[in-house]
Amino acid sequence: MITRFICLFCLLVAQVQAAEAPAYRFSRPVTYQDSGQQSLLAVTLDSAVYANSAADFRDLRLTDQNGVETPYLLQKIASQKTVTRRLSSRSETVDLQKFGDEGFVVTVKLDKDAANADGLTLVTPQVDFEYALQIHGSNDGENWQLLVDNALIYDYSRYMSVGNRDVAIPANSFRQFKIVVAKATQTRVAELLELTRTLRGSEELQRSETSQHQTEPLHIERIELWHSHSETLPAEDSQFDYAMPGFKITQDAEYKTSSIDIDTLHQPLTGFTLQINTPNFSRSAEVQIPLQQGIETRMQTIANGTLEALHFQNINRDQTSIGFPEQRQPRYRIVIQNQDNPPLHVNTITGTGHGYQLLFLPQAGLSYRLQYGSTQAEPPRYDTAPIQELLRRGYQSSTADLGPETAAAAAEAKFDVGELLNSRWFLGLAIGLMVIVLSWSLFRVSKRLGDQTDD
Repeated sequence: MITRFICLFCLLVAQVQAAEAPAYRFSRPVTYQDSGQQSLLAVTLDSAVYANSAADFRDLRLTDQNGVETPYLLQKIASQKTVTRRLSSRSETVDLQKFGDEGFVVTVKLDKDAANADGLTLVTPQVDFEYALQIHGSNDGENWQLLVDNALIYDYSRYMSVGNRDVAIPANSFRQFKIVVAKATQTRVAELLELTRTLRGSEELQRSETSQHQTEPLHIERIELWHSHSETLPAEDSQFDYAMPGFKITQDAEYKTSSIDIDTLHQPLTGFTLQINTPNFSRSAEVQIPLQQGIETRMQTIANGTLEALHFQNINRDQTSIGFPEQRQPRYRIVIQNQDNPPLHVNTITGTGHGYQLLFLPQAGLSYRLQYGSTQAEPPRYDTAPIQELLRRGYQSSTADLGPETAAAAAEAKFDVGELLNSRWFLGLAIGLMVIVLSWSLFRVSKRLGDQTDD
């Protein structure tokens, strides 16, 4: 009888669960400027969404004002970096002439297929100098236009490792350049001094110092013309800092460890950074997450690292971060091996990780809401090919914001069968009923055996 009751109860629960629609506990409006034109919108998820959504984001639903689901593409927030490099513009020196008493003029011509010049570099082995340049540009070698006046090249290595031999040129299309150094020599004091002293016995009556001045001309090995080339590197996942709601530190004297239990808001984390007030240390550490197996929970290690710091005189080095594969766990534990050292003084802990956004194509005149917070929702299967095609073509998205979070009253009052089936109470009840059934069956069998013996 009890067995039949259990079977009927399980069948009833399965039917009720299959008939239930997913309940979304939270909802937020999507706000953006509706220009009436086609656009690609990006909705950035925040801590409130992370805290109340499924670990794999399967319960995110974007619906319009009529309750119709709108397809979206979920992606990590990435940033692109533009790098500018200098590339050589092939050229040759075609003329060198004196200019005045102490100067000279060098004429450089770009090769036929060389890119326009954005600057030049004077290559010289000299040190400890400072010269002023003028740069003129021309296309025919007859009519010249002043491009740069009084540009300095210098080397101050006598004082410190500082120098500059590059001169930027304004945007132009000239093919010939004339570099004028009006004063190509400089006077330097010789390193050796001539010292003359007049003595009477051991008494110095007169001393005179004579220094020699040397004239050193500027020696140029070659002039290199170059142009700037900018390129955009592939997008990299952006990293964000996430504040942790709290953490608790416990000390284990037997195993000589410090355990830090960290509470989170289910953010997509890839590491922790600890602010430690202890000045000098080096400790091995590991990051653990709770892993539930049946009714038991054990800690699983997901990363190992070394926390260290050295602050001595002019040395200031800190390495207090531990990285791991992306996780969205409610709690983490960092175990620090202290050995025979005193525990570290941990002040704050910051989480680092990725950020996510939803990309979708809104329809003019419609408003949208983001719903989330369901334990029964299945992963959506949307047609995202149009959005991906726009991204491949380089279309930029516009930012949309999320309004205040509201709890759905109907969802709060609704009985969650899935949560019941996954709870420890239901599992314990099922085990208890099975024990009762098994005991009753054994009692019935033993009674029958007893009756047969009496006969």
